[in-house]
Order: sequence, then structure tokens, then C-alpha cells
Amino acid sequence: MLKELIFFVVGMALVGITGCSIKTPEIHGVVLDEETKQPVPEAWISATIGIKSKTVAGDVGQVISLDPSHTRTDKGGRFVIPRKKIKRPPFPVSFGTEVDDIGIGARTVDDKGGGIEFKGEKLKEFLKKNKSELTIFVKPIERSETEYFSHLQSLYRYCRTGRFGVEVPAVEGGCDEWELDYVIEKHERFIKRLGDPSNSEEKAKYSNTLNQLAYLFEKKGDLQEAVIIYRKLMHFEGTGGWFYESSERRLRELEKEIQVK
Repeated sequence: MLKELIFFVVGMALVGITGCSIKTPEIHGVVLDEETKQPVPEAWISATIGIKSKTVAGDVGQVISLDPSHTRTDKGGRFVIPRKKIKRPPFPVSFGTEVDDIGIGARTVDDKGGGIEFKGEKLKEFLKKNKSELTIFVKPIERSETEYFSHLQSLYRYCRTGRFGVEVPAVEGGCDEWELDYVIEKHERFIKRLGDPSNSEEKAKYSNTLNQLAYLFEKKGDLQEAVIIYRKLMHFEGTGGWFYESSERRLRELEKEIQVK
């Protein structure tokens, strides 16, 4: 009887602890160029919170988006992320939930980026605030071809699924018009960077990037440009190429759509 009472008391205590919510402060930020210290307009902002819950099956991690969809800096380089309340899973689903980290980043179409990460004691202090003001400095990002290609996959995934990775919730519809132009320019920059691919790895990245670029122009509604890209891809790969048949099929479909219009 005593043991049952102890379990009941502990259980009710856990309900009290884990049943509450995690609250983040309202974030007022400004993005500045690290070299010039001037405001950076139209920087793409992203913010996430990583939480970990203890369950009978082990620790379960989750990455949740804090920023509203399509958050960008204004002409003065400023942005606002409203307060967010995240419900902790109740007992017995979870035996306790804690925040691992909070990250806020900014990046630009001309390959500059920067960010701030809160962990440990800084994270605890950050979560105590009702309002937080911060400055993010961006500078040129040096990426290898492999790193840049991986970055493109993240952007492309976002346009298709509304997620860069595993963060939730997904942005309905994926990228908006501004973001779509951003992602297209990033793909075009990478194609120029590759130039004339000489080895199999570079050729595979080149083909994949062209294939994604054609889809992005389709999403934009620029079917003429999508046709040009598909033709370029087919010419580059030749008959038997990885994307040749699918490109040829899609090319014919688009040509018919264009004729109808």
C-alpha cells in the first residue's frame, strides 16, 4: 500500500513538472555585415529549438521551428520572432522534457551567413526572458563543392516539403516566391562554380543540380526556362544518362502544355 502511494505521489509530481510548457522569449534581432557593420536586408532567418523527452523507450529528440514561415529581415536588417509556447508531453508519455539548444541563423543569397546558439547556462538565462534583443553578424561562407551541394539539397527539400531537415511543423506549400527565386539563384551559382565537370562525382552533382533546377522553374511557372534546362541536361548526359529518359518525358509534357497556353 505504501509503495503504491509513493508511486502515485511521484507520478502526480511528474505530471506537474512535465505537464507545463516551455516558453521562449519574443526575439528582436538585427542582421549586420561583419565587415561593414551595415544592416543586411532580405536575409533569410531560421530559428529552431531542440528538445529531448525521456520515455520508457529511451530519449526522444525533436527539432521545432520557432520562426514564423518566410521570416526575412526588413530594409533595416531587422526581424521579429514572436514568443512561442511548447507543451511538454504529459506523464506517462514522458518522464521529463528538457531543452537541448536554441539556434537562430541568417543567410543571404550571395553566400553569407551567421548565427547564434544558446546552450547550457546561456540557454537557461535566455529562456527566463520575456523579450530578447540580439545581433547576428554575417560573413562569407566558405564551402567545399560537397558542402555546397549538401546545402542545395537542404534548400531543394524545403521547397518540396516545407522542411530543411526534420524540424516541425512543415511550412505548408514549401517555399514562397521570394524563397523560390533565392533557391534558384543558389542552384545557378553552383552550376557556374562547377563549370565544365571533369570527373564522375562532379558530373553527377551537375546533372542532379540541373534536374532540380528544372523542377524549380516548373514550380515558379516558367515552363520555357524549365524546357531549356531539361534540354541542357539531356545534351549533357546523352542517351542512357541517369536523368535522360525522365527529362525527355517531362520535356515532351511541358512542350504540350506550352502549346496549349
